[in-house]
Amino acid sequence: MDKFIRSRNQLVINSHSVEIIEFDENGLYDKLPEEYGIEMPFSLDRAVAKRKAEFIAGRIACRRLLDSYGNSGQVSINADRSPAWPDGFTGSISHDGRIACAVVLPRAGENSGIGIDLCVSMTDQNALEVADNICIFNEISQFDSIQLPTMDALRVIFSAKESLYKSIYPIIRRFVDFKEVLISSVTGTPDEGIITFTAANRNDLPLSVVEEFHVHYRRFGHNGITGFITLACNRISCD
Repeated sequence: MDKFIRSRNQLVINSHSVEIIEFDENGLYDKLPEEYGIEMPFSLDRAVAKRKAEFIAGRIACRRLLDSYGNSGQVSINADRSPAWPDGFTGSISHDGRIACAVVLPRAGENSGIGIDLCVSMTDQNALEVADNICIFNEISQFDSIQLPTMDALRVIFSAKESLYKSIYPIIRRFVDFKEVLISSVTGTPDEGIITFTAANRNDLPLSVVEEFHVHYRRFGHNGITGFITLACNRISCD
């Protein structure tokens, strides 16, 4: 470890390895990206330290996962700011606070995608403020059966829809509103489980490819940081 990387570990969610990095932006120094084999894009030359730290930590997480497949390619940035993965691979990156995480897998086809999201800094007040924008009441009530408190349910809903959006973006290449997908069921416990989504309007999303969207959630806790990690795959890449 160095002054930038405070800790690193892995979780397995739905058979996928998730690399988790705890980092400290105060530990940044000029040669850090080079030492980890990370190529910094020109677009970040004038970025603030926080943005650079998030980028580097996320790419370090990707680097370890790609290495496990014997791939030395870089994860750069597309024009739409989404990650540009090495040929033959897809993946997803998320960061919140001082935690970054990533998941990588071989690409199964043009319409394959995976999404991950980390939610550790959303306060109860934040959750209440975004509630009306991210879901309807019936979606929150789906969590009653697993006895998940309302504030945690809102965190999971927000994160799950973020990861779902990331997983289907390679197919539809457009912004997806939070209320374009609705929760139809939740199974599991307050600590981990599966959320099933369907499209609010079947004409808007590619249901000829994906009839239902399944998102796995996992409670996350590390060095006093708590929250949730969610992971979504479209059907082609997960089966």
